[in-house]
This record gives sequence, C-alpha cells and structure tokens, in this order.
Amino acid sequence: MARLDFANSRIGARRARLLGDRALRELLARGGLEARLELLRSSAAGAGIPAAVTGAPDPLAAVELALREAVHREEARLLRDTEGARQRALLSAFLALEEAAAVKAIARGVAAGAPVDRTLAAAPPVPGLADAGRRAAAVAPDVAAALEVLAGAGSEVAAAARGAVGAPGEHGLLALEIAADRAAFARARAACRRGGEDAAILARHLGDRVDARNAATLLALAGAPPAADALLDGGRLLSGEALRRVAALREGAAVRDALAQALGVAASDLATPWGAERALERRMVVALRREARSRPLSLAVPLAWLAARRAEVRRTALVLRGAALGLPAGEILDLAEEGP
Repeated sequence: MARLDFANSRIGARRARLLGDRALRELLARGGLEARLELLRSSAAGAGIPAAVTGAPDPLAAVELALREAVHREEARLLRDTEGARQRALLSAFLALEEAAAVKAIARGVAAGAPVDRTLAAAPPVPGLADAGRRAAAVAPDVAAALEVLAGAGSEVAAAARGAVGAPGEHGLLALEIAADRAAFARARAACRRGGEDAAILARHLGDRVDARNAATLLALAGAPPAADALLDGGRLLSGEALRRVAALREGAAVRDALAQALGVAASDLATPWGAERALERRMVVALRREARSRPLSLAVPLAWLAARRAEVRRTALVLRGAALGLPAGEILDLAEEGP
C-alpha cells in the first residue's frame, strides 16, 4: 500500500470545498469587486485574501497572487503529510513541474513590459525558487536578464531555457517556452524511473502534459511546419506517426480538427489561445480525477486535488478579470465553467 493514507484522507474532506460552476456564476453576478471579494473570502479558496487587497496598485493581481500562495502552502502541507520516501519524491517532482510555468510567466511579463505585480501573480510560487528571486527576475530589463536572475536563484529550468533566447520572432517566446517545458519534463521523468504504481501514474500525467504542450505548439504555428526541435517526445496520444501526421498539416483549421479528434476535445474549443488552454487543462484534470477514483490509495489523489486547485485559481481569476473588463457574462462562463 502506498504511504499516502493520511494525506489522501485529508484531501477527501476538502473536495466539496472547491468552487464549482454555480459558485463562479454567483461570483460573477455580484456587482463590483468589493462584493465579489466578500463572497470569495467566505469560501475556502479565498479565505486568505487580505482585507487591504483592494488598495493595491493592481487589486486583481494581488487577489490572484493570494490565491496562488494559498495553493503553494497547501502543496507544502501535502508534502509534509506524505510518509513514504518514494511517494514524497514523486509528489515533489510533480510540484516542480510548476517551475516551468513560473519561468514562462516571468519571461512573458518581462517581454511585454507588464507591471511587476501582474507578472508575479501569473508566476506560481514553486519549491526551490525563493520569492526574492522571482521578484528580481520580474523587474529585469529583458528576458535574457530575467532568465539569468532565475538561474542564479537556483532554477534549473531557467538555466536550460537560456539557450533559446533570441530576437522576438513571429512566434514570440515559443522556443523558450518549449525549452523550459522540455527541461521540466526530463527532470520529472527521472523521478519515475524506479517504477511502481505511483510512478506509472505520474508518467501517464507527464504524457498528457506533453500532449498538451505539443498541441499548443501546433496551434500556435497555425499550420506552419514546426522546427525539428519544436515538438516534445513522450506524449500519450500525440506521439510517433500520429504526431507527425498532425505536424504535416498546413491549414490551421485542419490542425485544430486533427488535434480535437486525437485528444477528444471539441474543435471549437481550440479556436482561440485562451479556449485551447482551458480545454487542454480541463482534459488533464479530468484524467487525474479518473485515476484518483480508480486508485483511491495512490498518488493520483493528491495529484488530482492539486491540479483541481490550480485550475480553480485560474478559473476564479478569469471571472474576476473578465468582469472587470466588462466582458459578456456568457463569454466569461464559457471559458471558466468546467461543464459536465
């Protein structure tokens, strides 16, 4: 039996506290940010949002950062609750995957000249990378300097991505993002080599993540032939000949249709970058939930829980920002709701 009994039992008591579609609709229906934050603070997800957040230069960024930091604290607690050394190593490897997300978010923020608070709100806190390093990177003068700061602060992913920094091209930071993901995946795969049920669960999740990364790359290229090193090995459904067939397509609509068929998502969900991001994330969360239901004593339970918590933060932030921008409620909910 996996040494996850205590951790998994604590998660079981928290599942009902996730913000579902109904809660997000109620949040959206509130008039004004103060009213929305009042409702959000009454939930488990938003209980830690400081009262003074509305006085911040960018209140929405401050809210998102508070939500992400709450997930980070929960990740640390779960890691402490995990008793088995092998299971702890595998959970650590899963948590470390977010280092690539943090590196990419900081690179995007610096490249766009975004406010520091907004950049940090999008860059999740990760193990082994101090907040001071993230903040110093977010105020760097350019992307190359930001990666140098992150590498100096201990980020192996940033160090690996430095070679992909070049003049911004048609596809922006795509090469850097692929390099960051490749480094994070390689490190996580190394943790799976000893085998066992829990390692197999993490390996399958890595395969799903590789599929999502390759799908995002092919959608960004919009039918242009990918460079030889633009696609990652190790996907579950998009690998080998299946991946080569999609990569050979030259029409954006054909790429979307082929990816939708291969991954079991709606082609319409892949029509926009934000829609594709949500659809691919939802697919990974659902896969982990399925694993957790069939293996309730395994590593799949904390992985599914943490994936759902991260998705909850992004969905909540999307509702708050969409409402602040005055977007139509239906458009916001189409992106934020989990659906059936």
